[in-house]
Amino acid sequence: MTTLLGVSQKCQYALRAIFELSQRYTSGAVTSVADISKVQGIPPRFLEQIFTKLRTGNYILSQRGNRGGYILAKRPSDISIGEIICFIDGSESPIQCLNTPSDCKCPYPSGCVFKGIWQKVSESTTKTFDLTTFQDLIDQQHTISKTSDYTI
Repeated sequence: MTTLLGVSQKCQYALRAIFELSQRYTSGAVTSVADISKVQGIPPRFLEQIFTKLRTGNYILSQRGNRGGYILAKRPSDISIGEIICFIDGSESPIQCLNTPSDCKCPYPSGCVFKGIWQKVSESTTKTFDLTTFQDLIDQQHTISKTSDYTI
């Protein structure tokens, strides 16, 4: 599975879906899987699976029926990127030597010169993810939209 900084493709889709719902949060509009799939380029079948998981975590609510769809269960400012990454992918580091010693396959477990740098990168990345909310991304999107011709 493709990863970006240890974030699976499934998790990247979940982040995009939550972002899309975050942008629509203030309107209170229920959004269909088809709409989110089209705007964010997420396969609908995969998105349904992701939404099933996000519902169990109480991040989204579903509404059945003809005009059914999904809405956020929390304000965008109350959901961090790190929270979703941890919920979808778990809290294990993509760098095995930073996980429990029994998971480490490194031939230099006690004297690896790289372990310190991996730890710093992991802590910095985690901090950035944890301090960034979906509201921050919405605000950033508004700034981008004002300064370019790109629109969503």
